[in-house]
Amino acid sequence: MIKLSKSQFTSIMLAILLSVLIHLALLFTPMIELAPTEIPLPPLQAKLEDLPKLVPVAVPKRPATPKPRPKPKAAETLPTPPAEPSVEESPAPQAPEPSVAEATPEEVQPVAAPDELPPPSAHPLPKHAQLTFSVYKSGTSFAIGEAQHRLDIDDQQHYTIRTSATTTGMVRLLKRFEMVQTSTGILTPYGLQPSKFVEDKITSDGTDTHVANFDWAANTLHFSAGNSAALPKTSQDIVSFMYQLSQLQWSGNPLSIPISNGKKLEHYQIEVGEEELIDTPMGKLRAIPMRKVHAPNEEGLNIWLAVEYRLLPIKITQLERDGSVAGLMLISDIRVAD
Repeated sequence: MIKLSKSQFTSIMLAILLSVLIHLALLFTPMIELAPTEIPLPPLQAKLEDLPKLVPVAVPKRPATPKPRPKPKAAETLPTPPAEPSVEESPAPQAPEPSVAEATPEEVQPVAAPDELPPPSAHPLPKHAQLTFSVYKSGTSFAIGEAQHRLDIDDQQHYTIRTSATTTGMVRLLKRFEMVQTSTGILTPYGLQPSKFVEDKITSDGTDTHVANFDWAANTLHFSAGNSAALPKTSQDIVSFMYQLSQLQWSGNPLSIPISNGKKLEHYQIEVGEEELIDTPMGKLRAIPMRKVHAPNEEGLNIWLAVEYRLLPIKITQLERDGSVAGLMLISDIRVAD
């Protein structure tokens, strides 16, 4: 047995007591939180009302006058969207048109031709939105990647939509893929008007970049490859058009939208389908399918817009030339803020 002197015993006891006090202080002292590098968007806690009757989905089996749904309580809804801008505030030089609240179903205009402006928007976009998707390959039940959409609209009505997609997990080790697409422009009474679209793609084979500049003064679309094309007034890019769909008033005819992917300009014909329920990690969601009309041996595209979440895209499928599904993006998280 080791004998300790009184001074040694006292020193050891003081050391033990000091250690206990330090551990107690660390245990009960509140942790210091570092300031976040980015202001997070609050999660969407409430569901919005159904689509207004003035923007009907052309479905033969749907009743002409659907039974009105009870409105949610004020505490359960998002803030009321701002009123439509007056003619003096609107950048469009046209004469004022009847407001959506005063219009009748007979007054809803048919689908605009590619060289005509659509009717004023009936569904305001949120000022900020962040959508997260899980990416699946056809024939697989596990996610091979993740995609994210970020929409921001400032007080001057300038918008930025940034989408990113990347392979994850073991798939990333076998096949690297990263893609960032950015659309910038201005929000008008007729919806989104892009000014620039950029796509940066990184794969195992290298990098690839495409840029499209929308010259509205000259009605010309300029591409980074050196070519150009005539620019119809309703033109969109491959990113902005997914959010422009909610700004259009639908009728029985397909929507005609000129769309650029950064390399060329194509004319999409979009059919509006019947509302359906789709299964997502967020549960069952009501959605309106938008299907690109495509010829045989042509790639296709389907997009579902959430009825209860401001008609934001929540499901996207890409089709191969033979009609099979090449890839699927399914919503896993939605955050919005105004």
